[in-house]
Amino acid sequence: MKRFLVGIDGSPEAAVAVKTAAELAKALAAKLLLVFVAPRHMPRVTGSFEAEAEAGAGDLVEHDYVPALLFQAELECRHAGVEADTTCLAGPVAETLADLAETGDFDLVVVGHRGRGAVRRALLGSVADRLVQICARPVLVTR
Repeated sequence: MKRFLVGIDGSPEAAVAVKTAAELAKALAAKLLLVFVAPRHMPRVTGSFEAEAEAGAGDLVEHDYVPALLFQAELECRHAGVEADTTCLAGPVAETLADLAETGDFDLVVVGHRGRGAVRRALLGSVADRLVQICARPVLVTR
């Protein structure tokens, strides 16, 4: 059975990647793994309790956001008639996806051309661009 790895981040471009991967998976009888990679951030140095509390609130939003995002993407795949599993990992996004693609023996990696990152490039997002450069598996960048 073929296995496809799909990187998602909640962006409209990632939604296109999920849809495209589901269509391909259905046609090729493949199984999907939907992955959210939380980038590791540098520790915050603030010095005030209020700033620390505000930073913690952002973590709670992310904590609730990721499971809901993965659940929604999984539902979309199942509605398309495709089996999909989900996971959340932490680390540098492109490198984490490339490592998982290799160690998990995936046949294809699917990502959107741009994500939620603050820095966007004209044609490819920094994660998609980096992933295409370093991944040993075929990468499909959707638009």
